[in-house]
Amino acid sequence: MSLTRITGGLTTSAGAQRLAALDGYRGLFVVLVLLYHFGVTALVGGWVGINHFFAFSGYLITRLLISEFAKNGTIDVLRFYRRRAERLLPALLVACSAILVSGLFAGAANRHRDAGDVLATLAFVQNWRLVSLEDAYFEQVGNPSPLRHAWTLGVEEQFYLLVPALVALLFLLFRRSRTGRFVVVAALALASAWWAAHLARSGVDFSRLYYGTDTRAQALLVGAGMAVLLGRDHRGRLGRRPSLPVTQAIGLLGFAISLSAFFIVGPRSEWLFTSGGMLLFAVGAGMMGMTATDPRPMLINRIAGWSPAVLLGQMTYGLYLYHWPIHLWLGPVLEGLPLAVSVVVQLAVTIGVAFVSFRWLEVPVLQHGFGVLLPAGLRRRPAGPRAARRAGVPVWALPVAATAVVAVLAAFTFTRPVSTADLDVPPLIASDGEFTDAEPPVDVALLGDSVGVSLAKGWRGEDYPGVTLSNQARIGCDLIDAPLIADGEPMSEFEGCEQWRDDWPAQVEEAGSQSLLVLAGVHFIGDHEVDGELVESRTPRAAALIKRTLTDIEQRAKDAGVTHVQIATMPCRQVDPNKLDPALRQFAGPISDPANIAWVNETVSAWTKGEGEGAEPIDGVERDLLDLHGALCADGYTDEVNGIPLYADTVHFSPAGAATVWTWLTPRLVEAAHR
Repeated sequence: MSLTRITGGLTTSAGAQRLAALDGYRGLFVVLVLLYHFGVTALVGGWVGINHFFAFSGYLITRLLISEFAKNGTIDVLRFYRRRAERLLPALLVACSAILVSGLFAGAANRHRDAGDVLATLAFVQNWRLVSLEDAYFEQVGNPSPLRHAWTLGVEEQFYLLVPALVALLFLLFRRSRTGRFVVVAALALASAWWAAHLARSGVDFSRLYYGTDTRAQALLVGAGMAVLLGRDHRGRLGRRPSLPVTQAIGLLGFAISLSAFFIVGPRSEWLFTSGGMLLFAVGAGMMGMTATDPRPMLINRIAGWSPAVLLGQMTYGLYLYHWPIHLWLGPVLEGLPLAVSVVVQLAVTIGVAFVSFRWLEVPVLQHGFGVLLPAGLRRRPAGPRAARRAGVPVWALPVAATAVVAVLAAFTFTRPVSTADLDVPPLIASDGEFTDAEPPVDVALLGDSVGVSLAKGWRGEDYPGVTLSNQARIGCDLIDAPLIADGEPMSEFEGCEQWRDDWPAQVEEAGSQSLLVLAGVHFIGDHEVDGELVESRTPRAAALIKRTLTDIEQRAKDAGVTHVQIATMPCRQVDPNKLDPALRQFAGPISDPANIAWVNETVSAWTKGEGEGAEPIDGVERDLLDLHGALCADGYTDEVNGIPLYADTVHFSPAGAATVWTWLTPRLVEAAHR
């Protein structure tokens, strides 16, 4: 079946045929984003890819609204939002329904979380829900939500609430001045970039930067600015374009800038938010869009307009919407296969599902409205395009009813109490038996990196009466306040790590914790740079650095009111690098080396005894060693205990695995705190 036969009649809300070159670019970049999510390590900067789609989307939508205003002197806002609903809701309701149904076969905790995500997604506020949960985009800690990626819909739809008013206001204030309109939009984009830099330098959580509408609006506004610059003015005239050679050069440069993001940007590239990197890549996407929408014949547009890429570009929404849950559901099934095979299978399934959705659901609704989904008996035979809107049943009733049904089911699941029976896990060691009330009560603060975060996700306070937990672990942050060295170069940390090291004692004091549980982290294995000198792992200097770090933590904890510090040893691992996000793959080999684990555990054990340089005890604080390695690795490495999988990605604990670990940790924490 040809591309023309599939989508030849598909039009945008302004009635103009879609632009093949721009769709070709969208097809290429959505495949790169999918490959990144499926585990292709070479595309380490794939998380920036969505920025390009924001720019494309901002351009297309603003261009359509400008054309409508230039032609009619007004914008039909209701029609605009109806068309947005027709574009988004059919596939979105299918995806949300599938996730709710799949939740019937998942643990109760995940059903509750996923239902909340469905509600947030249908309300187009999933991005702010993820901010409130401090979700970490780069980590698959604790089984990530199948709707984590729906944050982009929230950002776009929140922007679209404002863009019709913005276009109308620009024409009202600068009716005859295209330059004036462009300056305003460009200033707004720069303001968004400045605000993101301000937040980044103030140490906010990375999720606030990554998911925030205000920080991501810069890309949408760059696209809107290009639409103002090149779109129609008050007389209906298009903006002047550079000469053909210059336009092609602009497109090539924009393509090079945009493509480079997938290879030169890492998860810890702070300059993306602190120094305008996101704005740069948005401008690159805008440059591509400028060339792709030029009606003059150009070689670059003929290449970008390759039919398969165009079809993928038109299917971008479905590809993006379906790929992440497919990855989460299919990935474990393909476990053990070569990465290339796993990626190809996931990509093929995603394209197949997206094509079916596009061809038989999305395109019909876009062409004929929601009425086309009604049974034939409830509507008149259409006499022409969109005639189904005149059905006997009001057309608007169908999307409203479908959305309401999905929302009610999600709300019922979300408000239903989580069944503790569904979450029961056997104790790690059978002899521990049932936990009895902690008397006197024990307040524990947890300090660590992403492994600590995954452990905290398995904490269930109702199982441990008298014990409260304050989670102060932070993803991507090293307990050692010195640059970690990788391939001879210092690694930059996630945003906010320095602020976290400054602030955690105040958080511990505010929580009233008397005990501090420190997890020996993977960073203890790495090389560090101290005062300009390299401190290599598994050397006396490295051991002294770890001990000084722990002593400093102990002193600061004491100042915050802590009287007991417990440190847990590192368990053994057999790490599969293909299951880790790119930021952690360099640790796969070192973490899997039993000699490294043994050295770290010997070092922290010596510290608890006050042995060696930097381990001097601090009066008023009791130290204890909790041998988690011995509990999990007494008979060598195992990835499962009592039928419970310990790890989600061979490094971080699964939610059930973490809950199992707490059955061992908690009574020992209480025992140590009561001594």
